Amino acid sequence: MVSRADEATPPNGSLNLVQACGISKPAFAIAPYEADETGVLRAVLPDRCVFALASETCSLLVDHYRARKTGPGFPLAVVGCIRHPLGRYTLYPPGHVPYGRQAVVPCSPSGPLWRDRTTGRPVWLATLFDAPTDAAVGQRWPAHSPSDDARRRRTQGCRLELAGQLLGVHPEINARPRERIATHLRVPTMTLRTAADQWATSWMARGAACLAVLRALPVDEGLLDRILAAGAITDAWPPFQRWDPVRHTWVRCRSRRRDRPVASAPHSRAPPPTNSPVTV
Repeated sequence: MVSRADEATPPNGSLNLVQACGISKPAFAIAPYEADETGVLRAVLPDRCVFALASETCSLLVDHYRARKTGPGFPLAVVGCIRHPLGRYTLYPPGHVPYGRQAVVPCSPSGPLWRDRTTGRPVWLATLFDAPTDAAVGQRWPAHSPSDDARRRRTQGCRLELAGQLLGVHPEINARPRERIATHLRVPTMTLRTAADQWATSWMARGAACLAVLRALPVDEGLLDRILAAGAITDAWPPFQRWDPVRHTWVRCRSRRRDRPVASAPHSRAPPPTNSPVTV
């Protein structure tokens, strides 16, 4: 069974690049995952669903856990709400995005940023940004590789293009969106402009352009939200909603107008089935 949110596809033809990289455009909700008593990662259920207003109360039910062949590498919770039966949606772990084949930000399933112990910088290995990091130093992925190895030349090129868009250095990004991306990333706009000027030089230059922005990123616990907001600006994914279990609130993307999420029409207004435990 697949959630209705996961079946959505981007209506904008300009998103073909994003689709080619394995990312579509479903509703986008994020929640931490923690190990249960058996060691299995389970979602920390929010106190209320994404369709609830701040003054409303409701409770989420787990419809099922959906297996993933790529991305986090563990099953993700598909949830619904009895009070707001407007559609089921997937709870993604921090750092991962709808239909993403790899993380965009190196976070643990419970939320904290993974950093290098020596430098304190994010560990970009095994994320979307390992492609530009390798390209910047002249490491081109092989044209062909074993079936269990995703590091292929075509994949590297695809991720370079997507990384360039997210970081505002791709030549297709116009001046106004680039300024908004720079604002959300908290990187000087001139850094993005300078990097964009060298994009067309070579594939190594493309990697270096991305790397210049990554190195300029302020590293703090807000890094995940800032990069996800940049992705929403470029339409790589919808504006996100992230559950903060400490503050007991949804942190919503500020890259666009803060509307309530729009759900797809349900087949039935009955509460979702619970063939998985409600308590996780």
